[in-house]
Amino acid sequence: MNQSKPFVFSLLLAGLAVTLAGCGGEAEEVEAPVVVKRPTAPPKPVEKTIEQLTANLNIDNRIVLDEQDSPRPEQQRVAILSFFHAMLAADSGTLKSMLAFDDQLELKAMMDTGFAEQMDEVSLLMLKTGDDPDGSACVMAIYEIGLDYQVQLWFFDGSGSTYTFTAADTQPNLVDQLSGNWVSSYFDLKKKQAEIAQQPDEETSYTLAGESTSTDGSLGGDKDSPGGPGPGGPGPSGPSGPTGRPR
Repeated sequence: MNQSKPFVFSLLLAGLAVTLAGCGGEAEEVEAPVVVKRPTAPPKPVEKTIEQLTANLNIDNRIVLDEQDSPRPEQQRVAILSFFHAMLAADSGTLKSMLAFDDQLELKAMMDTGFAEQMDEVSLLMLKTGDDPDGSACVMAIYEIGLDYQVQLWFFDGSGSTYTFTAADTQPNLVDQLSGNWVSSYFDLKKKQAEIAQQPDEETSYTLAGESTSTDGSLGGDKDSPGGPGPGGPGPSGPSGPTGRPR
């Protein structure tokens, strides 16, 4: 009996050796997990202020566009400043590239009738931006010519470095009728004019904010009053006599 115990023990040792040999005799190495870094988005560029853009683009110092009255996207700011800079400089090439087709035709006629001289008389050009009731972007230009002020509204649309400006119908002496937020006030006035145009009495005229308004929605006025380029054209219309500077 004692002799069989060493024999059994030696068999156990032999089996263990075979098992170890089958496993390679060494412990497996566990590879560390690969950490994949997620790509991080580049930081958003800081939008330049109106003051910085005015200096960088060498914009005419007669142009005034406050931060609170300007759009947020920098490309829109650049387009607006560049467009009205070209306006004051009577730069027909730049203006033509940024004007809607109908306004391009109007521009040519105006260039032939002293548009550059008229722009030289502008002492200040104030700009205010906003949206129409349908959400279309627009900019209002208030021209100071001596002690007079004239208003012109423009719609603009585009992206990148390409923007197109389209003149909106703007009656003379509009500056006397606007208050508060001038862009919103303009569209409120247009709405009232449209409502008056729906009046049934075709031979009755109504007075709205100092203007004689017929039932077809057109605005009457002094036919003998001086006028510049037409109210739908690229430049300001004829002079009026408001008191005080628009704010």
